[in-house]
Amino acid sequence: MVASLDNGGHHSKRSFLMSWRFRQSFTVVPGLRLSLSSRGLSASIGGSPLTLNVGPHGVTETLSIPGTGISYRHHESLPSNGRPSIDLPSNLPQQSLPQFTNTAPVEHIHSASTELLTSETLKDLKRLIQTASKQRDEISRDLDSALTEKIEAVSRFDKWDTGFLFKRVFKSAFEKRRAEAGTATDKVTELEEQLRLSTIATHIEIEKEQANLYYLLKDDFSALCECNSIWDVKTRQATDQYHERTIANSRIERERVKFNLASCDLIEWDEKVPHIRNAKGGSFFFYPGFIVYRTAREAFSLIEYHDMKGRASLVQFQEEDNVPSDAKVIGQTWAKCNKDGSRDKRFANNYQIPIAQYIQVTLKNDSGLWEEFHFSNPQRLITFLESLNNFTSSFEAVANG
Repeated sequence: MVASLDNGGHHSKRSFLMSWRFRQSFTVVPGLRLSLSSRGLSASIGGSPLTLNVGPHGVTETLSIPGTGISYRHHESLPSNGRPSIDLPSNLPQQSLPQFTNTAPVEHIHSASTELLTSETLKDLKRLIQTASKQRDEISRDLDSALTEKIEAVSRFDKWDTGFLFKRVFKSAFEKRRAEAGTATDKVTELEEQLRLSTIATHIEIEKEQANLYYLLKDDFSALCECNSIWDVKTRQATDQYHERTIANSRIERERVKFNLASCDLIEWDEKVPHIRNAKGGSFFFYPGFIVYRTAREAFSLIEYHDMKGRASLVQFQEEDNVPSDAKVIGQTWAKCNKDGSRDKRFANNYQIPIAQYIQVTLKNDSGLWEEFHFSNPQRLITFLESLNNFTSSFEAVANG
């Protein structure tokens, strides 16, 4: 819901009067209030006379007539989708080593388009953010152009204004330069104000129980960020163990990534949140009421915690790079080995390779989300996953009802 300005620039809620001269196709974006409680996430957009509330059980529109006490409410329920809770067990079995052949194709691990991944209950909120983001980008481009025009116009005026001859001899041309400099300055001022008014001012309220669990989650995520190595798994392909002379059941392409606390410019909040970087171009931002998955400036999804399913397992990895200092070495193998794992003596310069134990987490949802990561320190991930489960479970019962 956006509150439109007419060409005269009147808008009762903000109580100002301004004639927009340079960019009249402009809407004021109302404030956004996010509230997280045991019932789930509630998003209130705008204010009197029209308020839109997006909650776990549907969308409610409230229209009030100021000064009369008369109001109208309309509620539209969302379909039940049997949302599952995240299942990330901390009792992790060792990964088995089944036999494969090299006829298996390369499996690319990536998510579907962001257009498909948004949770049903968050689609209205996403549309509001898209509207604000698109307008902000358009105004930013206009502002960049206007700043260039201002610099040139002011420079042309100052050259004559600081001189003696031209402003007296060519009075008409001098006044024209003065007017152009003033117009360019006014344009920049107006676009800066429009940019400010097109930014969603977000206020997030968290009930005490959820707040405590969310900030514990942040603390444990910060500890997870300190893992010596984190990898984004990009592809997987089964090996031909006999011909390749290896005990490894698959070949994995991976890339190191960094996790940190960061902010997503789509959501204006004064706190940083857990941020998972994706080597394939996407990023996750864990806000109190939802997860933002973003692959590009205008390509993003909003995902409910309950809609994300996860699986974690310990993996054995033949580490040909240096073993991270916080990883555990659980065995050795050979670059070329026999079926029983012993050294294949037919190969010269055959060398030993350490087998390191890492932990793998797979994140999926029913709409096509699929990401996998490896961590060098299993215990840090287990601790974070326990905090994530505790946080999600704090409002799970009502959300699933």
